[in-house]
Amino acid sequence: MKTIHSIIVGLQSTFSIAARPITVPLLLLTVGIVIVQPCAGQSGTWSATGSLITGRYSHSATLLTNGKVLVASGYDGGASAELYDPASGTWSATGSLITARGDYTATLLPNGKVLVAGGYNGEPLASAELYDPATGAWTATGSLNTARGKHTATLLPNGEVLVAGGSIDIFTSLDSAELYDPANGTWTATGSLANARWYHTATLLPNGKVLVAGGYNTVGSYVYTAELYDPGTGAWTATGVSSRAEHTATLLPNGRVLAAGGYFNDSSAQLYDPASGTWTITSNLTFGRSSHTATLLPDGKVLVAGGFGYDGFVYIPLARAELYDPASGIWTATGSLITGRGGHTATLLPDGEVLAAGGSDTFLNPFASAELYTAGGDGELTLVSAASRKSHGAKGDFDIDLPLTGDFGIECRTGLTRYMAVFTFSNDVTGADSAITTCGTIGSVSVDPNDSHNLLVTYNGATCDGDVVTVTANNVHDDQGNTLASASASMGLLVGDGTGDGRVTNEDIAAVRAVKGQQANSSNFRNDVTVDGRINNQDIQTVRSHRGDVLP
Repeated sequence: MKTIHSIIVGLQSTFSIAARPITVPLLLLTVGIVIVQPCAGQSGTWSATGSLITGRYSHSATLLTNGKVLVASGYDGGASAELYDPASGTWSATGSLITARGDYTATLLPNGKVLVAGGYNGEPLASAELYDPATGAWTATGSLNTARGKHTATLLPNGEVLVAGGSIDIFTSLDSAELYDPANGTWTATGSLANARWYHTATLLPNGKVLVAGGYNTVGSYVYTAELYDPGTGAWTATGVSSRAEHTATLLPNGRVLAAGGYFNDSSAQLYDPASGTWTITSNLTFGRSSHTATLLPDGKVLVAGGFGYDGFVYIPLARAELYDPASGIWTATGSLITGRGGHTATLLPDGEVLAAGGSDTFLNPFASAELYTAGGDGELTLVSAASRKSHGAKGDFDIDLPLTGDFGIECRTGLTRYMAVFTFSNDVTGADSAITTCGTIGSVSVDPNDSHNLLVTYNGATCDGDVVTVTANNVHDDQGNTLASASASMGLLVGDGTGDGRVTNEDIAAVRAVKGQQANSSNFRNDVTVDGRINNQDIQTVRSHRGDVLP
């Protein structure tokens, strides 16, 4: 997350409190002002939701597999952590971190736990810890080899976490990188970046490589390069030029990466094309900003909100928000935040809304307020949720939820090759032009006869055991004339993994044994691996035969 840096034209004084660089203008025309700008042609609105228990900025927000949002630590948040429940719009306390920290990273692991690493607490930290949603507790895990903050962390396809760059202080940047292995809780060094950097971005590309772009190498000095990390070799290679820091980078549905905004009122934006390894200019933001957020919406557009920038001659926390349309390459204003904020978090919720939480003003006064963005525009079509459906004949259909971000649900069955992905939308849908799958073949695309908000996509997954499969419906239409360019969800297909942890172990065998003799129902259907409506020795033998199998 980001500590806020402000360069004000004119006199200024720079100092450091608890290893947090702060630039405070000595000449400021307006003090403590928050301006909400009305936008013509608004296509979305913000509404207040429950306030955080504790104000905080440079914190983290992680969408858990249960649909709640974990917000943790950050500056002035101490070691505290809390959970947001979208169903009630309220926050509740959960276990506190072992070590308070800001400017750290938080990564949702395939097993549903959250890895927090590094950051600052008066000095750069090497410690790391894990949050378990099942218990609400934090436990220590292996420490980084190098203490760092303002770095990036990226979950790789093999389940490891790549930490890259960062800084010790605002004058000392790092080029080292290391990998966290969740299986043993240890960090190992990997290839070093060609250029040391902090406050850069890191984006996992569809080809499995990681794009790192921009950043600082010392306070006020940009890194002008971008580079790619190859998990297969552990090496970094240069890939074009992108000179910005405190910006955002968003992977678009077409596979390109949108880099937008940045320090000192930057309004420029660029697109990175992995196929050519080049950057091209796209249209400018309507308003320059840094320390903002960027969220990919279900309709394929990118919502940029808040941050810090100049409004006239005044450097303020911005309430302005805007949308980028990849189809046209144009930015348009959307509804403004209720409260201008920077250094906040933005989380896409399962229902398609965006939760903005916390942040601060230009004097680093932390905010506890939170608000929700809802897309508008005459019943705009959005993807609300997705599931994988297991049909047990007369015993009924049971759904495994597929979170739209982060982790995925795991489907385990044998004897059948037909799978079904259920996409649930905000409006009644009338169909889709086509569908694709990363493994297997599409069978049919149809509207659910029992609920026209659902689009059903069947596919043959006979060859996909042990794979993570992404199903995408293209050009989904609704009954109001709207079209959603694409709707995607990912699931793991692993025969025998009844517990859904990505591997087949003795725990799965024990789980089937515990319900042996039962008919399939809403609580035990995952253990009916053969999908015949009952749990018996055949299920036990099937799971046993796959013991040791894991997802990539």
